[in-house]
Amino acid sequence: MSLQISLPFGDKQSVKNLVFTILSHEYPLKLIQLVNFIRKRYGKAVTFQAVRKAVLELVEERVLIKQEVSFSINKEWIKESKRTIDELYHNVYEEKGKPNKVDSIGEEISVFLFNSLNEMIKFWEDLIDDWFHKFKSGDYNLNCYQGAHGWEGLLHSDREKTSMERLKDKKIKSYLVFTNNTFLDKILLNFYKSIGIKGIISKSSSKFDKSYYVATYGELVVQTQYPEELVKELDLFFKKNKRSEILNLKELSDIVNKKISCKLSVSKNLNMAKQINASILSQIE
Repeated sequence: MSLQISLPFGDKQSVKNLVFTILSHEYPLKLIQLVNFIRKRYGKAVTFQAVRKAVLELVEERVLIKQEVSFSINKEWIKESKRTIDELYHNVYEEKGKPNKVDSIGEEISVFLFNSLNEMIKFWEDLIDDWFHKFKSGDYNLNCYQGAHGWEGLLHSDREKTSMERLKDKKIKSYLVFTNNTFLDKILLNFYKSIGIKGIISKSSSKFDKSYYVATYGELVVQTQYPEELVKELDLFFKKNKRSEILNLKELSDIVNKKISCKLSVSKNLNMAKQINASILSQIE
C-alpha cells in the first residue's frame, strides 16, 4: 500500500502539485518539458503560460530553484520541511515531560522537577528550540556546554543534529567540553564536531564535575546536577563500552528513563552566561 501525501499547493491535480510531483522524480527540467509531462503523463490540457506561472510562483516561494533555463526542487526547502515535520512528530507523538515548577527566585531563576533524566533532557531540548525561535539578529550569539558525558548524542542524535543545524543557520557559535575521556566520550566528541561544534575533552576527576552539567544559550543559563545513583550508572556504562559495534543502547535508555527525581535550573542572566562561557572557552582556546 503506497502512502498518499497531501502537498501544500491546493488541489491534488493543480498545476503546482503536478509540477512538484514531476520534479520530485525527474530533474532538472525545462518549462516545455514540464508542459509535455503534464499533458502526456497526466492527460491534463494545460497551457505553457499556466505552467510558467505555477513554476515562477514556486520559485518565489523557494520551493523550486532555477538553474539556467531548467528547474528543480530546492534542497534547502526540503531540509527545512524535514525539520518542520520532525518537530511536528516530536510534538505530537513523543511524550513530553510536564515538569513541576518547584521554586522561583524573582523573575530570573526557575527550578523544575522531573521524574527521569530523559524527561528532563527533552524539556531542555524544548528550551533550545524556544530560544532558537526567539533569537534575533544582534542577540548574544554564543552557546557553550560542559558535562561529564554527552549521552544525548547516542539516544537523541537526530534531534541534536536538527538543533545544531538551526543554530548554524542563525550564525550562532557553539562550543562544548566533556570532562570524561572514555572511548564513547571520544566518539561523541567527534559526532558533535561533525555537526559544527568546536569542542575538547578536559578530563576531571572532581566529584562535582562528574555530576554537573551546564549550558548557555545567549543570556539563558541551564544547569543541573545529576543524582549520584545516575552518575555511577552512566560512568559504568561509558567505561565498559569500548567498542561501538557492541553498544547496548537499551541499557543506556533504561538508565536515563529510570524513575528518579531530577532538578533543572533555568535562568536569564547575561553576566552569568558570559562568566560560564569564559570558563568553558578558556579550556578550548
